[in-house]
Amino acid sequence: MRTSLAFRFALTLCALSAATASARILTSADGRTIDVEVMGFEGTDKVVIKRADTGQTFTLPIDTFSERDRRALRAEAEEAAKKPQALPPGALAVELSRAKFDTRRQKQDIPLSNGTTRKDGITITEEDWGYTIALRNNTTRPLEGLRAEYILFVKVEQPGATKPDDRLRRSRGKIDFEAIPPSGRTTARSSAITARRTELASGIVWRGSGDTKSRDTLHGIWLRVYQGDALVLESASPGTLTATESW
Repeated sequence: MRTSLAFRFALTLCALSAATASARILTSADGRTIDVEVMGFEGTDKVVIKRADTGQTFTLPIDTFSERDRRALRAEAEEAAKKPQALPPGALAVELSRAKFDTRRQKQDIPLSNGTTRKDGITITEEDWGYTIALRNNTTRPLEGLRAEYILFVKVEQPGATKPDDRLRRSRGKIDFEAIPPSGRTTARSSAITARRTELASGIVWRGSGDTKSRDTLHGIWLRVYQGDALVLESASPGTLTATESW
């Protein structure tokens, strides 16, 4: 087939919106024919074909073809667009960045073991922590209808505790993402979980431990991303959360 035909082939790597290929002969707008497999569609205005003679794959506007083929292809593309499509591996990537959103500090009186009270004996600092969640679209089509469910984890240090508490405090949240353009990126911020830091005034210690400070720390996040009802990405930081914690 000569390049003078109305076909302008542009080789692409793309996520197909139909999983089943069908062999057929298509006719161009100027009457030339080509033996192809229809591999799928990009939206409702482009078709992905594979040439039977060379095995090369191309993405072409549906308007490239004859009126009869245009009607058939557009009807197939519209039908395919109604069906939920599984994302191929690597189509979506996530980046997680922890951040401190807010800090609040207050001082409180504290009762002493001798029956008196020490004014401003303890300083309590509450820090709101969370994550910036960035999703990257590695496909050549927009990704829509993405939502995330996640759990934030804080490791709690009990003031004056005689032995460590290995349990993690958790907080759940959800995010609905806006559509991500082809090869594009979108970011959103999680809700916050509070980590508390306490510090005793000079000369005071926690009974039984001798400690003067305690600090909670943001331990991590477990994230699941869905498109509709389909789980399309799961990530945890640290990765051990999926083994040590329950969803």
